[in-house]
Amino acid sequence: MNKRKTMLLSLVVAIALTLSACGGSSKEPTPTPVDPNLIAAQAIATFSMGLTQTAFANPTATFTLTPVPTNTLAPTFAPLGTNTAAVPTNPCNSAFAGYETFPDNTVVAPGQNIDKVWRLQNTGTCVWTPTFKAVFIGSGNGGAMGGVTTPIGKTVQPGETYDLTIEFVAPTAPGEYTSWWKLQDDQNGFFGTAFSIVIKVVGAGPTATPNATQTIEALTAGAPQP
Repeated sequence: MNKRKTMLLSLVVAIALTLSACGGSSKEPTPTPVDPNLIAAQAIATFSMGLTQTAFANPTATFTLTPVPTNTLAPTFAPLGTNTAAVPTNPCNSAFAGYETFPDNTVVAPGQNIDKVWRLQNTGTCVWTPTFKAVFIGSGNGGAMGGVTTPIGKTVQPGETYDLTIEFVAPTAPGEYTSWWKLQDDQNGFFGTAFSIVIKVVGAGPTATPNATQTIEALTAGAPQP
């Protein structure tokens, strides 16, 4: 604003000096009529030019607003729990206690009756009830060898031992035979250490004995006819 006033004042002074110089001559010329509108137009043009030069000399600063970054908090997630399925454990357990009849590879005759005994110890934390049983588990080339599922028939506390007896019949063909068994609880769940019978059958099979009727028929068949 101050610059504009200064320029306008300078313009007015310049015009006044020009007029006074013209009037100071000894010979007074014929005055030329001055158009006041022309003077005003020249003054305005000069003033506008001055403003333009000032604007170029002092460009208006342009302010650019820089957006302020917003601090966005990262979402937090609760740690996922690990679903670990509980593995059911059977508190019942057993182990061979070191005593048995017909140790492994005992030689027997074909068709021989065998009362096999194993001494087992209750090494678990459950009480064996009389209805706990020994069951053939389907393993061994001898099959069940005539043995059947056998209840233990008594209560066995943890730490106690029990002599389990199962009756077998040896195969009639010579060879080596094995049969595997295991204890089962009242919920039919197997537990403990499996135990087996291993025998060697040697010799010929038993010879069939003819009955009395067969003997009489054989004798009469060879008798002379009357």
